[in-house]
Amino acid sequence: MRVWIEKLVFLSFVILIEIVAPNKSEATPIRFIPNLKSITIWERTGGPGPNPYVLDVNSVELTTRLSDPLAPNNKDFMGAYTEFYDVYYSNADGTFNIDGEYLSITAVFGMTYPAGGGLNLAEVELNFFSGESEYGSFVSSYAALGDNAEPASVIFAVDGDLQTHTTMGNTVGLSERLRVTLGFLSSAGPVPEPSTLMLLGTGFAAVLFVRRKRK
Repeated sequence: MRVWIEKLVFLSFVILIEIVAPNKSEATPIRFIPNLKSITIWERTGGPGPNPYVLDVNSVELTTRLSDPLAPNNKDFMGAYTEFYDVYYSNADGTFNIDGEYLSITAVFGMTYPAGGGLNLAEVELNFFSGESEYGSFVSSYAALGDNAEPASVIFAVDGDLQTHTTMGNTVGLSERLRVTLGFLSSAGPVPEPSTLMLLGTGFAAVLFVRRKRK
């Protein structure tokens, strides 16, 4: 009986994973989104508001991942002192993919606490030839590092508010980069509904329950 329960739970997992996984028939590489003109990276470094960095949809900045280490002569743009950015099309986990459905904003920052953390991203905005625009809608993955990182701030990258921003930390003594990878409704498809995620969580709970009963 328990074996059959586990089999049923496993099958429900397969179904739920298919629901939660991005629908490839609806996904579109960002640079192939119809009528997309440019992308604005809104980065906050002091002042009353964020600084806009506007990049053409097929610019070398977006279609290339810079080699490490990022430095004054090896960057897409610079934020604060010792803060160098590289932005590029990617997969959901941040790996470079010129035809990716996600956008990764990465950076290095060379100041530890008590200085505030680096990679201060307010929003990312898609700009269309029609004059319309679209902000990022969800964060797919991120890397917050160092003693001045505020991981919970990552939600500010997709809250639609230019007055809030991420604080992803520093890279002193590290070989990794700070990173925020996000998706757009126009490229990565719809975000899973909360009810679907709850069902998935229920499935995990069922498996744990069955396994505990077997011990």
